[in-house]
Amino acid sequence: MPKRRIPPIHGARVRLRLLAEADLQLTLAWRNQDHIRKWFLHSELILPEQHRDWFDQYWQRDDDFVFVIEESAERHRAVGQVAIYNVDWKARRAEFGRLMIGEASAQGMGFAKEATQLLVGEALTVWGLAEVFLEVKEDNDRALALYRSCGFSIQSRADGILTCVRPSRAAPGGALAGPPTPA
Repeated sequence: MPKRRIPPIHGARVRLRLLAEADLQLTLAWRNQDHIRKWFLHSELILPEQHRDWFDQYWQRDDDFVFVIEESAERHRAVGQVAIYNVDWKARRAEFGRLMIGEASAQGMGFAKEATQLLVGEALTVWGLAEVFLEVKEDNDRALALYRSCGFSIQSRADGILTCVRPSRAAPGGALAGPPTPA
């Protein structure tokens, strides 16, 4: 099934838009920064060919949506990325992650929190998901504080990894507008 076309999601200070081929060089540079990649569950360096191969497969999947976080208030520039993936449309649940603010000048400004709130909110309402979960290293205190502030709670702990869950606050069984439709 082709990837659903999801329109940009607008917040007060950020805009989320689907990752495009033109973003690959920038997102790879962000992902390979030591202070960012150490928090990923798979923290090895990624080669440009690997990133390209991943993107080619990603573009064919209807369960994986990576968004570029754009600062919309000042410079209209890309500052990071965030994703909802492993979407199970029938079970109405998905995984949240791949969150990073790659531009040093944008770190600590609240863009990650706003992007998290926007994307999780969109997934739980417009897309009709009942639950969003994530995995985070238990010593990643900054990420844990962010996720807690966005309504996630710890569900389980194993081998230094926490699984956190954010259920929908909507009535059971109810998508507000249904998931985006395939192109």
